[in-house]
Amino acid sequence: MVDGQPKDSMKGVPTKGDPTTLDFNLKNAQAAAAPGAPPAEADRGMTKEQKAEFEKQNKAREAALAKNKELNDAYTAGRTALDAKMYDEAIEGFNKAAVIDPMQVAIWSGLADAYVGAAQAKPTEAAALYDKAFEAFHKAIELKPDDAAYYNNFALALAKDKKIDEAKTNLDKAAQLDPPGAGKYFYNMGALLVNSAQNEAAGEEFKKAIAADPTYADAQYQYGVYLASKATADASGKIIAAPGTVEALQKYLELKPDGSFAPSAKELIAQLGGTVSTTFTNPNAPANTKKKK
Repeated sequence: MVDGQPKDSMKGVPTKGDPTTLDFNLKNAQAAAAPGAPPAEADRGMTKEQKAEFEKQNKAREAALAKNKELNDAYTAGRTALDAKMYDEAIEGFNKAAVIDPMQVAIWSGLADAYVGAAQAKPTEAAALYDKAFEAFHKAIELKPDDAAYYNNFALALAKDKKIDEAKTNLDKAAQLDPPGAGKYFYNMGALLVNSAQNEAAGEEFKKAIAADPTYADAQYQYGVYLASKATADASGKIIAAPGTVEALQKYLELKPDGSFAPSAKELIAQLGGTVSTTFTNPNAPANTKKKK
């Protein structure tokens, strides 16, 4: 800098243990770093070996930049297609990205989701597509074995393919890694089992969700519905609810008095001969500290 103005510069100066002398041309009105600067200007002060190393590093940087752009383009194409439920295009994009950099967990996770979506869209090809999805999930878990989300997603995919025991194993692992989220993992599993008409297994999962998080309102409701299906009738025709049915439904209403399941919860309680409580206390409400006079 001369009088606050750049007069000359150099790029790629190698660092060494000893001081290095660099000669600047202070008469040069154009910075050597400007675009299009002659290579000779950037190479001053370098030995032949240093220049060769500098050029090698430049080529490596250029290759890395090109690779990163190609990787980002492929991943973005896969993600955009997945969001649009264009599963074949998503699979193509993620597979291309995986070839470029197989160490990115997000790529394998996206690829797994794409294969699961394709399996549901193409029932006749589902078996092969699920196998590829499971392989991608394994890759993601290998790269990030301490992330509960990948075990959870893997479990849900396994459940869709009716591999219930394997699904439960992965859900248990997710709950072990993320105890605060365990209620959600078990609830998701229960919902999938309900959709697959596996009510007994679903009831078990809803019960586990409540044990993990008693304030999980939707789990309380679904468990109440499961128990309601076990109601019996005595000789007079009076309905006898299974133990815990009304309590679970009442708990849902306590937690979500205006929830989407509130009307059906009240109806079930009435059908089972219970009484619907109309007074609820919000556990998160501030305490009333006003003193009476």
